[in-house]
Amino acid sequence: MSILKIGILVAVVVAVLPTDREQQAALYDRAATAVHWTATFCDRNGATCDQAAVVWDGFVEKAKFGAAMAYELAMKSAGKEQSGGFSLIEPTVDMTPRGTLRPDDLEPAWRGARSGI
Repeated sequence: MSILKIGILVAVVVAVLPTDREQQAALYDRAATAVHWTATFCDRNGATCDQAAVVWDGFVEKAKFGAAMAYELAMKSAGKEQSGGFSLIEPTVDMTPRGTLRPDDLEPAWRGARSGI
């Protein structure tokens, strides 16, 4: 977001804040209650938080794998090979050629003659 958009957003938020002391106190109480309710969510809903922790752990593992794969691909394309060890991007299936394609099959498809444009 540009600085102008952020400035306009802050100005709108400040403009809608109450000026009356009683309204300010009521707003403060509501905000404090909302913060307390949000902070104690796991105390009230333990099973939900446990399940969320399992999902989060899976997400973190996938993110680590994705980052490691991106790093390895970047290093491989830059010509900096890893020295030994496990490679994330090595194929896990047998990729040896089966010999079923003819040399004609490997040629690019013919697109036809160019029209006289």
